[in-house]
Amino acid sequence: MTADGNEVVSGASRVEEAFDYVIVGGGSAGCVLAHRLSADPATRVALLEAGPDTPPETVPDIILDSYPGLAYFDPRFHWQDLRVYNRSPEVDPSQKPSRFEQARVMGGGSSINGQFAVRGMRSDYDEWEAMGLPGWSHAGLLPYFNRLERDVDFAGEGHGSAGRIPVRRLFPEEWGGFSRAALAAMEDDGLPLGGDVNGSDADGCYPVPLSNQYGRRVSTAIGYLDAATRRRRNLAICSETRVTRILVEDGRARGVEAVSKGKTVRFDARETIVSAGALHSPALLLRAGIGPAEHLRVLGIEVVADLPGVGGNLLEHASVSVAAHLKPRARVPAGQRRHIYFGARFSSGLQGCPPGDMLFMPTNSAGWHPLGQAMGTMLLVVNKSYSQGSVRLQTPSPHDEPRVDLNMLSDERDLVRLVDGFRRLHAIMESDAVRDQITLWFLAGYSDAVRRLMVPSAGTWLKTGAARMLLDLGGPGRLLLRRTLAGGRDVHRMVKDERALADWIKSAVWPGWHVCGTCRMGPDGDPHAVLDGACRVRGVEGLRVVDASVMPTIPRANTNLTTIAIAEKIADGMRTPA
Repeated sequence: MTADGNEVVSGASRVEEAFDYVIVGGGSAGCVLAHRLSADPATRVALLEAGPDTPPETVPDIILDSYPGLAYFDPRFHWQDLRVYNRSPEVDPSQKPSRFEQARVMGGGSSINGQFAVRGMRSDYDEWEAMGLPGWSHAGLLPYFNRLERDVDFAGEGHGSAGRIPVRRLFPEEWGGFSRAALAAMEDDGLPLGGDVNGSDADGCYPVPLSNQYGRRVSTAIGYLDAATRRRRNLAICSETRVTRILVEDGRARGVEAVSKGKTVRFDARETIVSAGALHSPALLLRAGIGPAEHLRVLGIEVVADLPGVGGNLLEHASVSVAAHLKPRARVPAGQRRHIYFGARFSSGLQGCPPGDMLFMPTNSAGWHPLGQAMGTMLLVVNKSYSQGSVRLQTPSPHDEPRVDLNMLSDERDLVRLVDGFRRLHAIMESDAVRDQITLWFLAGYSDAVRRLMVPSAGTWLKTGAARMLLDLGGPGRLLLRRTLAGGRDVHRMVKDERALADWIKSAVWPGWHVCGTCRMGPDGDPHAVLDGACRVRGVEGLRVVDASVMPTIPRANTNLTTIAIAEKIADGMRTPA
């Protein structure tokens, strides 16, 4: 594909025109890079996305919807064969791989995620600079957080007013009754209501900032690939184009090979930028011979650069949850699409863990279907996790998904904090304020069976409608359904038994879809640093990685806004002469 949009088929590895930059992945980072780098009309840029495109005039309503649960589970927008182990099967042989929703659509995660626009805490980024990465402190990233956003609620030097991603919040008077009750209970527990979570590092409850305007999602595809950007003659946007190989010759990346709408296509580039996400970016590097030499040799892949850190340091926010049947007055207000209004950041106090390392998040609806609309949930999240997983190839084939081991709870600190935090959650759910809004509450998990309920169908609507009727009517049916949904476990008995509680957490832990760290940045001399501070791959010229995989540690926040800020910073550095 040339910059003029003409297809180039690689019969003999020949292209009619090369690009200055080829960007692999049109996700949260890729769309930013495509917009910023193509602003120079003399620079030729190609953006390659494996999934469908979403031009401004044809964005599906399911993506625009302020309620994210439908897009999140729509199979059109996912890597269908991707599976992960929540906990390592080497530690727990009973573990089976489960689905993991990773976006395969223009805009990536920003097109299907919960629309949360939360920054990490200042010390998250100061930690990066302290690890030997000058310029990656909070002060170094703040201009890029400000550049990306258009905050309609808060102003000042800590916020942007003209960025491409609008940021807004819903305040308590707009919340459902369950969320207001949870807020009251948390305030009684010493977590006061604040206003701007992106401007404070204090513990407390905060309305969730949303990448949303007028009740509609704004993804990076919408915000950065607008009509004016798409008209640039020097920008080629290629959807349904899956990169199968990074082309490396004599220690330099020369571009990529891809399958585009059934044809093999070669894109030559002066510089190749991999922005395929924290699971697929390391897999692309590994297939190109960039990674741990021993792993590559076992698979028969020629070693181009022995970088032990590729695919390691996989970080994720571990979570557990409970569910509650809501009284009618506690449910989402009629006509409103949002169902998550606030989060409560708190400190575990565990030695070796920073402040704000834990999070509560109530949801005022558990799904699109009748039962989900009558249910609320409470999430308990390790906001600063330490367990490390891995991404490894199962075969050298680009058509096979990698083996992903999240290895959650492998660091004892993560398990201890979930056990302690659950006791605090129990007290909140048993508070007078919350009990006044619910009929019952129970342990809940997140399994493939639950996922299937999230995909709209007439059968699911009928089944969940019957279950809701049983709950709303009360009596023996309600008790039977609670026992079924909770798997026979008594939450009140379990919370008094530390071993039983820990065992349940191990069986019920689920991820936050915030995977990061698998191609991390680091200083010279760090044997596990895949990238330098400019996100250039060590030992291979003309190759960068720019997405959530570059993060050395996980921020105390959803990772999407940080990923966008990283892309803004790297694009700025690439456009500024050294």
